[in-house]
Amino acid sequence: MENAVWLAFTQSHDLSAQARELLRLTLGKETLPPLQYDAHGKPYLEGMCCFSISHTRGAVAAAVSQQPVGVDVERADRQIPMKLRQRYLTAAEQAYAADAKRFLEIWTRKEALLKRDGRLQMPFRMMETCGRPDIVTAEENGFLFSFCGQPASFRLVIVSL
Repeated sequence: MENAVWLAFTQSHDLSAQARELLRLTLGKETLPPLQYDAHGKPYLEGMCCFSISHTRGAVAAAVSQQPVGVDVERADRQIPMKLRQRYLTAAEQAYAADAKRFLEIWTRKEALLKRDGRLQMPFRMMETCGRPDIVTAEENGFLFSFCGQPASFRLVIVSL
């Protein structure tokens, strides 16, 4: 199975339901079984491939792979107080994050890494994402998304829900 990121743009207010619907489409299932959660809060489906889902106002994303995978999506124009850099970013990340868009790049990278590894409670400041070859970030239609997996390449599939 090739790594894939599925992306859908939506105006729905129920983004969790939209993300589950997108996951159902990615897996080609008539209905999606209930999500289960491991001890760290990472969702999984018994006997299925690895997946990750994410949503933000206006978009949902799902990544699927044979290996552990993480994905995160954010609006590229989201306004972020720059004082958050010192609270959440490492020194190298702070140097890179000169503006809100770059901060969001780092933020999505951290979220994707946490989701892939299942360490959903790990403090952001404790993890370095700069220079990691297992994370890639892209922009599509005003949204930034990061994919974390092996290999760090994927096929982008844009769908309508």
